[in-house]
Amino acid sequence: MQVGMKMIKRLNQYILSKIMGIRLRPTGAVFLGGFAGLSLTASVLPTVISILGVTDSFSARIDLAGLAVYAFISWAVGGWAAQRTASAHLGAVILGLVGLVSAAFFSVMTYGAESELLLLLCAAAGLAYGSFGGMLIAVALRETNGASAD
Repeated sequence: MQVGMKMIKRLNQYILSKIMGIRLRPTGAVFLGGFAGLSLTASVLPTVISILGVTDSFSARIDLAGLAVYAFISWAVGGWAAQRTASAHLGAVILGLVGLVSAAFFSVMTYGAESELLLLLCAAAGLAYGSFGGMLIAVALRETNGASAD
């Protein structure tokens, strides 16, 4: 009975070492960042746009839908970069800048550059949303051994 338990423990340790070798933290950061970008285009920006009275939030979601894939890609890269820093401040700066640039770009591509207030508030919303997300990703998914990801 004792030999069987040792064998099971060794098997469990082997399986766990293989799973942890997948680099789950950077992969998780990519997915969290990407889905945060989707959330920006599906929730945050439509709310800001509807508050300003440009259009209702449902129509804003439809207007921004074509940019969702670009939001996912850019925010996924930003989430990965924020995770690699392992610093709350740098993670906030990185994903905050991604949020600022992407939100400003999306608002200009969708509604034009005529409304400076819309551009400014969308960029500010993207900056705030990205800053908090970057802090969370950088701190929650940093490497536990003290070194950043390879």
